[in-house]
Amino acid sequence: MKLILIYTLVAGVISALTAPIPGTSLLLTALEIFMIVHLAKVHEFKLGIKEIGYSAMAIWGVSTVLQDAALEILSFFPIIGWAAEVVVAVLFVFFLGNLVSLYFKKNV
Repeated sequence: MKLILIYTLVAGVISALTAPIPGTSLLLTALEIFMIVHLAKVHEFKLGIKEIGYSAMAIWGVSTVLQDAALEILSFFPIIGWAAEVVVAVLFVFFLGNLVSLYFKKNV
């Protein structure tokens, strides 16, 4: 859980620093993929290049549809939207981390 909270904090910082810049949410997608690989190692889950690629594509797709759309819309509302972007990014990374961690624990 501590590891997930660290990634959540990093996501919040990245989102806060890049909130006014459209399209920078791809940085969060990279962080999410790195988090999945890190959690797999912690849980001693065998995650090959093929699975990482599939995970990356799935996360990018879901992230683009849900998170990126919400964040880009929110960026049109200065200050309030930028603050909301941070909340959305933090919640997404937190829930993704917990979901992945539960999956790895269950399938080891």
